[in-house]
Amino acid sequence: MKFKIKETLFTFIVIVVFIAVGFLRDAVFISLNSQLYKLYFKNYEYTLPNWLSFFNSWPYMQLYYFKYLLTAIFVIIYLLLSLLTVKLFTGETKNTKWVFYAYGIVLLLSIVTYLSGYFLNNFPKGFLFTRNLLGLLQSPFITMVIIPALKLEKSAQKNSI
Repeated sequence: MKFKIKETLFTFIVIVVFIAVGFLRDAVFISLNSQLYKLYFKNYEYTLPNWLSFFNSWPYMQLYYFKYLLTAIFVIIYLLLSLLTVKLFTGETKNTKWVFYAYGIVLLLSIVTYLSGYFLNNFPKGFLFTRNLLGLLQSPFITMVIIPALKLEKSAQKNSI
C-alpha cells in the first residue's frame, strides 16, 4: 500500500472540520440550554459567552423555539459536509445518493417517533428518542458508515471481475 500524502492531508482536514462543527454545535446548544435554565428558574447564575451575548435579550419561548431552527441548520450543515466528503472520498457523485437515503430514513423515523409519542400520549419518550435520532444527523456517524461501505463494495466488485 502506497503512502499518499495528499489523501492523508485531506482526511485530516475532513476530520478537523467535522470536529470543529461538532464543538461549535455543542458550545451553542450547551450555552443556550444554560440560558434557558436561567430564564426558567430565575435563580440560576449564568452568563452567556460574549459571542452569544445577543441571546441575552431573547425571552424564554423565543429561545426555546429557536433551538428547533438551530437543530435544522446543523442537520443541513452535516448533510452538506457528508455529501461533500462522500463525493470526495469515493470520487463519484452518484454515491451521494446513499447520504440522502440515510438522512431521509433517519429523518422520517424521527418524525414518526415524535408524532407517535405525541399521539400515543407518551410524548417524553417519543421526544427523547427523536432527539437521539436527530443526534445521528448532527454527527459524522452516517458518513463514517457510508464511506467504508462504499469502499468495501468497490473492492468486492474489483475482486469479482
